Amino acid sequence: MQNVKNKGLTLIEVLIAMGIAIIAGTLLLVVIVNTTGLFYNQSAKVSQGLNINDTLAVVRSSIKQASSVAVSYTDGPTTYTSGPDQLVLKVSSVDSSGNLVSDTYDNFVFFLDLDILHFKVFPNPISSRNPVDRILSTTADNLNFAYFDSANPPVEVIPTSAARIKITLTLKQKAGTSFETSVVTSEANLRND
Repeated sequence: MQNVKNKGLTLIEVLIAMGIAIIAGTLLLVVIVNTTGLFYNQSAKVSQGLNINDTLAVVRSSIKQASSVAVSYTDGPTTYTSGPDQLVLKVSSVDSSGNLVSDTYDNFVFFLDLDILHFKVFPNPISSRNPVDRILSTTADNLNFAYFDSANPPVEVIPTSAARIKITLTLKQKAGTSFETSVVTSEANLRND
């Protein structure tokens, strides 16, 4: 009589292989989930950094163009007043050739409404500059302006006497399950011409 052996896996071998596969799959899933969370966290930080840089570039550029800080500007029922949380700049108007128009000014306004940082341009009727109503950031948590003279060291003054403006911007953005907060400060000199 011949002894016939069936070739194949026993039940115990199959169960051990399945156990090893489940453990390896679980470890792989944990690595993928953690890597995805890290990616979203880092992406949020990069996005927030770019948002801060772009926003500060617009504010600094506008301050450098400005001749002075205006006390306020009224647009219909809304009045914007220069202070710690709003900035109204007087910027020389330009004609259609790009030349400055003497003694004529456009108004640039920066203000925070809830968590939205707005930038508005109100051109003088003879200016060729276009009106602007732009949202610079939708994740702004705080905006603060401080006004200084040109002395060394600088002394804090009322907005209309300022030669230099210090901007402090706080952005708060959701990064995964938590919030990422960034605070930046920058200064710029007014044109004062």
